[in-house]
Amino acid sequence: MILAADYSILFQTIILVFSSGLANSLIFGRSTVARIASFAPAIAGSLLLVIFAVLVSISGSKVQISDPFVATIPALAINLYVDGMAAFFMLILGLVTFAVSIYSIGYSQQYSGKNSTRSFGFLFNLFVLSMLLVIASNSIYSFLIFWELMSLASFFLVIYDHQKELNIKSGLTYIVMTHIGTAFILASFLVFYIQTSSFSFDSFREQAPSIPQYVRDISFVLAFIGFGAKSGLVPLHIWLPQAHPSAPSNISSLMSAVMIKVAIYGLVRTTLDFGAPMTPDSAWWGVLLASGGAVSCIIGVLYAAIEKDIKKALAYSSIENAGIILLGLGMSVLFQSYSLLGLAALALLASMFHSLNHALFKSLLFMGAGAVVFRTHTKKMDQLGGLIKYMPWTALLFLIGALSISGLPPFNGFVSEWLVLQTLLSSYQLPNLALQVTISVVSVVFALTMGLALATFIRIFGITFLARPRSEAAHQAKEAPKSMIVGMSITASICVAFGIFPFIATSLVSASFGFDKQQHFLSLQTLSPFAVLGVPTSSGALTSSSMSAGTVALMMGCVGAFCAGLLFVASGRKTARKVYSTWDCGFGQLNERMQYTASSLSQPLRVVFKILYKPHNEAEVSYFTDSNRYLKKSAKVETHTRDVFNEGFYQPVVKATTLVLDTVRKMQTGKINAYLLYIMIALVAMLVLAEVTR
Repeated sequence: MILAADYSILFQTIILVFSSGLANSLIFGRSTVARIASFAPAIAGSLLLVIFAVLVSISGSKVQISDPFVATIPALAINLYVDGMAAFFMLILGLVTFAVSIYSIGYSQQYSGKNSTRSFGFLFNLFVLSMLLVIASNSIYSFLIFWELMSLASFFLVIYDHQKELNIKSGLTYIVMTHIGTAFILASFLVFYIQTSSFSFDSFREQAPSIPQYVRDISFVLAFIGFGAKSGLVPLHIWLPQAHPSAPSNISSLMSAVMIKVAIYGLVRTTLDFGAPMTPDSAWWGVLLASGGAVSCIIGVLYAAIEKDIKKALAYSSIENAGIILLGLGMSVLFQSYSLLGLAALALLASMFHSLNHALFKSLLFMGAGAVVFRTHTKKMDQLGGLIKYMPWTALLFLIGALSISGLPPFNGFVSEWLVLQTLLSSYQLPNLALQVTISVVSVVFALTMGLALATFIRIFGITFLARPRSEAAHQAKEAPKSMIVGMSITASICVAFGIFPFIATSLVSASFGFDKQQHFLSLQTLSPFAVLGVPTSSGALTSSSMSAGTVALMMGCVGAFCAGLLFVASGRKTARKVYSTWDCGFGQLNERMQYTASSLSQPLRVVFKILYKPHNEAEVSYFTDSNRYLKKSAKVETHTRDVFNEGFYQPVVKATTLVLDTVRKMQTGKINAYLLYIMIALVAMLVLAEVTR
C-alpha cells in the first residue's frame, strides 16, 4: 500500500527529473548525445508523471506539499496540491510529453548549426515543468508565478526561429493576448481574496458556499474571459492561429494538446471547485459556457476548412475542439444547477474524455505535420501531395489522427463526441423551455461542426498525402527519422485503444472526478465503465441503449480487424500482378496541374459562408498578342479570405489605442516646466477629491 507521503516523494522526484533536463540542456553541446541528454529527462519524468497521476486518481489520495522552499512571508509561500482533478490533467500532460519528447530527439536535429539547441532544450523542459506546477498550484501566488513562467517559456519557443519576421509578430500577438487573459484571471482570484482574506485555494473551497451568489458570478465571468483567452475561445482566439504555426512542431503539439488543457483545467477548477454549490441561479453559467463553446466550434472548423497552411488549419481545429470541451462543461454546469446529477456526470465525463482525446490526436496531427515540414520545408498544402508514397508511416499515422479527430469509429474521438451528443439530446429534461430551445440550437451547431470537421480532414489528408507531388520538394521527400515515427506511434496507438476500449479512459475520468462532499464534486464513481456509454434517463440514472457508442465502436473494430486479416492473408498469396496507368480521360498524360488543390476543394464553402470569409479573387491573364484577346497564353487566379474578427474588432481596437497613446505621448515634451505643471494639476485634483469624499 502506498501512503500519501510516498506520493509526495514521487511528485518531488518528478520535479527534480524535469529540472535535471534544464541543467543537461545548458551543460551539453550540439551533438546527438546533447539532444538525447536534453530530452531523456523529459521522457523519464513524463513516464513517472503518468504513473503518479494514475495512482492518485485510482486511490483517491490528495497530495499536498506546503513550503517546499523556505518563505518568510506566508502569502508568498509555494503551495502545491494534487487531487483527482489535478491528477487527470497531469495524466494528459504526461502522455503527450512522453510521446513528444521521443519525437523531439529526431525533430530537433534540423536546428543544429542554425539556432541554439541548448536554449531549445532548456525552454522545452521549462515549458513542461511550468505547466506541471500550474496544475499543482494551490494558492494565488503559486498559480500566477508558474502561469507567467509557462507563458514566457512558450513565448520564447514561438519566436525560437526568430529570423522570420512573421514569427516575431506572432509571438508579440501571443504575449499580449496571454497577459490580457492573465489580468482577468488575477481579477477573478482577487474577488475571492476579498471575501476570504486568504491567498490559499483551500480557503476558496471551504468558504465558497458562504460567498454571495453575485460575487461568485463576477468571479466566474472574469475567469471565463481569462482562461477563455488562453484556450482559444472565440473571439479571444486571434493569437492561436498565429502562434501555433510559428512555433516548432513539437512545441505546437504541446501548446495545442496540453497548454490549452491547462487553461481548461483553470476554468474547471474555478467553476466546479471554487464556484460550488450549483443552484438554478448558476444555470446561466452553463448557458454561457455551452454557447461560447458552440460559437468556437463552428468558427474554428469553418476557418480550418479553407486554410491552405497545414499547421494553421490544425490550429483552427484546436479552437473547434476547445469549444466542444467547453460545450460539455457548460452542459454539466447546467444539469447540476437543476440537480440532474446523473446527466451532469455524463456531461462532465464527455467533456473531460474529449479533453484527453483531443490531447492525443491533436499532438499526433501536429507531429505528423511537423514530419511533413521536416522533409519538405513547406507548410503550404498546395505544394505537397503524393507523400503517401514517400512517407508511408507518417501518412498512416496522420490518417489515424485525422480519423480520430473526425469522430469516426473505432477511434477515440467518436466516443467522446458521441457522449457530448448524448448530453445535448437530453436537454429536454431541463425544467425550462427557454433553456431547451437554446440547447437545441447548440445541438444543431454541434452537428454541423461534426460534418464540417470530417470534410476538413478529408481535404487536409487528401491534398497533403494523396494524388501526385505538386513540387520538387514533395517529390524528393523521404520518411521521417525513427524517433519521430515512434513518438507519433505512441499517441496513435492510444487513440485506437481508447476507441475500441473506451471504458479504460472513462474509468480514469470516473476515478479522477470522484465524489467529495466537501468539494461538491459530481459522483462519477457510481457509474460503471459500460453504463457511461448508455442513454441518460429523467431520473438521472444511466441505462443501456439499443446501439450505444461502445457497441458501435466494438463492432467497427471487429469488422476492421476482420478486413485487416483478410488483407493479410490475401497479400501472402502468390498472384499475377499487372500495372496499368490511371485512366486519363483522353488527355494523353495526367500531371499535377490537373488535380484538386486546397483552394479548389474548399471553394463551395467559401461561396456558402462568404459573409464570414469575405473572399477576394485576383485573376491575371496573359495573351500571345495584345491585339487578339481570344488566344490566351496563361491564366493565374488567386483566392484570398479575410479574418472578420481581426478586421472588425482587433484592428479598430489597435487603431484607437494607438491614437490615444499618440495623443498622450505629446505630453512628453521633455521640458521640466511641463512636468511640474502636471504634478501640480494632479495634486490639486487629489485635494479636491479628498475634500469631496470627506
